Amino acid sequence: MLTQTRIWLMAGLVGLLVACGGGGGGNSAKGVEPGPPPPGGSVPPPDPEFPETNPSPYAEAEELFVTIKSVTLDSSQRAIVEWLLTDGNNVPIIDLGSNDVRFTIAKLQGSPLGNLTGTWQSYINSIETPQAEGDAAIGTEPRLQATYERDEGEFQNLGDGNYRYHLAQSLTDLPQDELDQAALEGLDLSYEPDRNHRVAMQFDNAPGKANPFYDWVPAGGSVSNMQIAATENCNRCHDPLAIHGGGRIEVEYCVTCHNAGSTDADSTNTVDMKVMIHKIHHGANLTNLPYAIYGFRDSEHDYSTLVYPQDIRNCRNCHMGTNTDNGDEEILITNEGDNWAEVPSQAACGSCHDDVDFSMHQGGQEDDLNCAQCHTSGWTQSAHVVPVDEARKAYAAEIENVENTMPGENAVVTFRITNPLTGEDYDIMNDPVFTGSGARLAVGVAWDTGDYNNAGNEGNNASQVQADALADASPNGDGSYTITMPVAIPDGSKAPNIPASGSGVATVEGHPVEDVDGDGELDSVPVGDEVEFFSIDEPDGEAVERRPVVDIDNCQDCHQTLVLHGNNRADNIDSCVSCHNPRNTDRRVREQGKDPDSGGSAMATDGKDEESIDFKTMVHGIHAAGIRENALQVVGFMAFNLHVYDEEHVHYPGNLANCTACHTEDGYKLPLASSVLGTSNDTGEDVQDPTDDTVTTPATAVCSSCHDDAVATAHMTENGGSFSTTQQAIDEGEVVEQCEICHGEGRSAAVEIVHDPH
Repeated sequence: MLTQTRIWLMAGLVGLLVACGGGGGGNSAKGVEPGPPPPGGSVPPPDPEFPETNPSPYAEAEELFVTIKSVTLDSSQRAIVEWLLTDGNNVPIIDLGSNDVRFTIAKLQGSPLGNLTGTWQSYINSIETPQAEGDAAIGTEPRLQATYERDEGEFQNLGDGNYRYHLAQSLTDLPQDELDQAALEGLDLSYEPDRNHRVAMQFDNAPGKANPFYDWVPAGGSVSNMQIAATENCNRCHDPLAIHGGGRIEVEYCVTCHNAGSTDADSTNTVDMKVMIHKIHHGANLTNLPYAIYGFRDSEHDYSTLVYPQDIRNCRNCHMGTNTDNGDEEILITNEGDNWAEVPSQAACGSCHDDVDFSMHQGGQEDDLNCAQCHTSGWTQSAHVVPVDEARKAYAAEIENVENTMPGENAVVTFRITNPLTGEDYDIMNDPVFTGSGARLAVGVAWDTGDYNNAGNEGNNASQVQADALADASPNGDGSYTITMPVAIPDGSKAPNIPASGSGVATVEGHPVEDVDGDGELDSVPVGDEVEFFSIDEPDGEAVERRPVVDIDNCQDCHQTLVLHGNNRADNIDSCVSCHNPRNTDRRVREQGKDPDSGGSAMATDGKDEESIDFKTMVHGIHAAGIRENALQVVGFMAFNLHVYDEEHVHYPGNLANCTACHTEDGYKLPLASSVLGTSNDTGEDVQDPTDDTVTTPATAVCSSCHDDAVATAHMTENGGSFSTTQQAIDEGEVVEQCEICHGEGRSAAVEIVHDPH
């Protein structure tokens, strides 16, 4: 029933907790509403901006605008659906075939928990017999599954983009074997004309997709516009939600089949939306594993390795109502978006809390009627607050000044840590949150902003120079502190004799400690990184910031908060790239892993002596795990961990072609800025000296971080790219990438064209 879909749950990723059985009301596909149907069903007049009036071929339609004009029932209770179909220019599509469209029809069943808390039940079903193989294939009995109707009823082309379909399935004369199976499973397939009903459609065989739906009450009366999760919220991460071959793109369509009346006979797992989606996203953290669903042609979809890229307790990332608003304007509020907190149920709650035996819970619970007595809305919301995220609201770093930044000088940074909730400053020398065991606060500097390289940092890698603020900062008496960097801004007098120039950056990062969850243990609370740019030798003395390439708000669509390296570095790309620069690799920690006395034993299996941790290659390599031929491997801190970013551990749910899912509008286009350095893949004999590094040319480094197969790499090298050159050869024009000739902005194969998400 389920076809293969790539869900992104990055080892740090996926998707969004849609669910709880509902969908919206309306009569057209979201995002493609062309307005109300024209009088008499005629085609709307052409938009003067789009003068074309010739009929549009369906098979070529990039966009589908669908308006379901009516749904009626004949005397046999067979639904008659009429709709208008146009393309993205409002031009009628007149050649739709009967095999190009599918229909579902379902009723919204009631619930003893109250109004708008029911679940959909399909009238069109099939019976699945278990026959799959695999560890999770434990089913022995047939089960009912919702499905669709296509080309079984009467399809009519009414002309001018208008169509009619008369479903074959009567709502009052269902197949007897399905009724018998439903009875065995305790399902009610009876026709209930006083309940909300939904017809939903799926269009196939065209590049454009649409899932219009139409809600109505056959007996008359108001429609219950039940919507517990919005497709728009899913698409903040999934970009877009496109399942079962890409044709099912709207939650309102999904729930007509994915409801409590559908079960995978092979695994015996329900495919009810509110259960299945929660379990998929909780994946590797479920108690009862493996969690798998057997789909189309009995293919196994095992979600037991999926790791959600944010805290699973953040229900508000998917379910948002007026009483649970988290202040994020990008998350759509829905009518029943508060149900996750206000209407608890065994099915929804038990999908994540799968270790709870409800027959024993608080004396035993036969149904959901008593849940809200203990699990009130306030209690549920409090239980799903992320304690560290709440604690973070009380900390903010500020950099007030950066002085002594000329070559040869030791930079002096003035900073303070404040509590935004009270406006007061922390005394980092005496406040328990900074003196407690494990607390950390570091101030760093890096150079230069053209592309960070940190040559001359006197270290064994290319990371920024740092100082321990808790040990070495001096109070200024006004709540601020001053600290002097231990290494001078290079003037070229010391090895590798390369003076810094341009501008640099100062950073503050780290974590105080406090018991945020009441368990008696101190927890690390990220301060949240702060940066301040400074001039080294700019002609006018004004600092030049690093080019903006990635928008952190885009990262947070999936990650909620991007906190790494032991809760030290948080939510600031400018801080990340100061260490994750083109010159930096994991060489030092790979060597530690080979040293039995180093304390770390993580060993890479890719045969490399080092791997670049350049932000532009590493992050691409992580997210593109599903298309790379060779999994990216990075050895972590002190060689304690080997991070293997392969398809088993990283599942990107979005469209990898959509660069703007992460990048700024122009941050991914060619040509790259002239200051961008080649990416070191071999740091040579002297790790401090970049002149003996073997580098990959900049554009090639970026593109090959996703496209690492032999054909792609050959194409790059044939067009000037190199995986084994030097920065000097690039600077002197001995090696010249020609990528922008075809892939530059405005060219025939521009990056923005070949990476067009549409």
